[in-house]
Amino acid sequence: MAKWEIHRRLPIVNALWWKFTKGPEITVKWPVGEIVVDESDPRWDWSLGASLQSGMSADPNDHYRPELEKNVGRQGIDWNWKMGDWDATNNTLTIKFRKKHEAAAMMYKLKWA
Repeated sequence: MAKWEIHRRLPIVNALWWKFTKGPEITVKWPVGEIVVDESDPRWDWSLGASLQSGMSADPNDHYRPELEKNVGRQGIDWNWKMGDWDATNNTLTIKFRKKHEAAAMMYKLKWA
């Protein structure tokens, strides 16, 4: 089992990551909209036959994770997201980056905020 799998499956590990990992946090709007998936995605429906398929999603991992994992690193190690104290009220979520990714945090704050 990979480190990130252990992290995602055990809430105590997630809580410890948020408590002890130092780095910038940004608040972004909760994503809602269309996503496009290809054959490598588990949600791809082989019966439709198209190489790219689209659908609606409100999951932050569908919208933010692909770009963050490509440019920053793995979720739960280099960055992570959660709903903070006022996020549900404000329809936002909080993304925290490790300290070494401060430049990326600033870029994504400007891009998504």
